[in-house]
Amino acid sequence: MKNAVSAHRGQVHPFRIFVFLCILVSGFCFLEYLLSVISYAGTFFSYALPITAVSVIVIPPLTEGFWKKHLPHKLFSAARAVYCFGVIFFTVTFCIFLVFLSTFSHAEVTNEGPTAVLVYGCRVKGTEPKEMLAERLDAALVLLSENPEAIAIVSGATDEGEVYTEAQVMAWYLEKHGIASDRILLDELANDTKGNIRGFLRLIGEHGLDGIPCISVSSSFHMPRIAFLCGKYGLESSFVGAKTERIQLWFPSVVREYMAYVKMLVLNSYE
Repeated sequence: MKNAVSAHRGQVHPFRIFVFLCILVSGFCFLEYLLSVISYAGTFFSYALPITAVSVIVIPPLTEGFWKKHLPHKLFSAARAVYCFGVIFFTVTFCIFLVFLSTFSHAEVTNEGPTAVLVYGCRVKGTEPKEMLAERLDAALVLLSENPEAIAIVSGATDEGEVYTEAQVMAWYLEKHGIASDRILLDELANDTKGNIRGFLRLIGEHGLDGIPCISVSSSFHMPRIAFLCGKYGLESSFVGAKTERIQLWFPSVVREYMAYVKMLVLNSYE
């Protein structure tokens, strides 16, 4: 009997294994996000979210014995339940989010006659776009080269550590690759995706481009949120997603994109 009890106690409950796996997935996601921010010289405030998330995920399991000893049993049990719910919720919803991104379909793009190619900004270094932005610009170049009547509208302000606006760097890149400057309009005010869309709408109105087809160009993982926000702001557009070649860039960006959705839904921040 005693041996049976000991064997039972030695077994690990499947739920604890599941929680442990969720902790590993959650910790890995936000650690990759943090390393990406560090590697690509993110802004001061961009460190806050991944550092907080990594700390919240990693510290409780490492200090469980301390809190179990010093907290009242009911309070400790409640805190542990909240923690388990949090890591499970993130892991499950993040996996659903990955499926959602993979199933987002791009309709056939018509690229004939007067067309506005809308390019969404990303980080730059000096006078050159960083890798992810270059991938977006290369996708836009294909559209602009295919259709000589198409114009580009590039959007992006300066981020911390940037000397030139993202829009200006994007315009230089397009010009260097054969697109005439009179085919490029610049919005140098946008600090986020909502700002990009507002800037596109403003320039479309100012230059009498209302009614011409628009094609939004950004990284593939970014396109579902762009489509959602375009609908909210009344910007009719088709969508072309640029592939992010390096997994070291793609995965942390997807985690960041997930958090952007959380912020948007929780804070109603698309208004």
